[in-house]
Amino acid sequence: MVELVPLEKKYLDIVTKWNYDSEINFYFSKRPPLSDEQQNLWLEKTLSDAAKKKYIIIHQLNQKPVGMVSLMKIELTSAKAEFGITIGEKKYWGTGVAMAASNMLLHYAFQILKLEEVYLTVFEANVRAIQFFSNLGFVKTGRTFTNENDASLIEMNLFNTHFLNSSHPH
Repeated sequence: MVELVPLEKKYLDIVTKWNYDSEINFYFSKRPPLSDEQQNLWLEKTLSDAAKKKYIIIHQLNQKPVGMVSLMKIELTSAKAEFGITIGEKKYWGTGVAMAASNMLLHYAFQILKLEEVYLTVFEANVRAIQFFSNLGFVKTGRTFTNENDASLIEMNLFNTHFLNSSHPH
């Protein structure tokens, strides 16, 4: 259904479009628009950061980019990383693309990188995302945060033993 390809410069325009689409970024922490130069600097910094692995989700039927899935704050010594996903092409919302891409990246995180834990933060009001992450096997940790806009976020995590031994399809 999907393949994951490493983020590279040719995808910068589409990623920028997704990041500033108000329907897509409604639950993101708000960020001011970046100039083209700032976008290029962000990309260079991201690509050179060993603690980040960002992949463009390519839909196999039409070979078009439909989103991005990421591991960030990768800490090999403590064997954990932060997870993130955006499906930027709205017609693919609810089609299984996010589940397929997430499972691929989580298998990579747990089997190749040998991570013990993958965690994320999600807006408490984003019920759809919380249900999606729960379906992947993530559980609420009980930790909550408030961002710069006073929005409530919750932390969820997934341990490799739960993911690799779970009965839900990956």
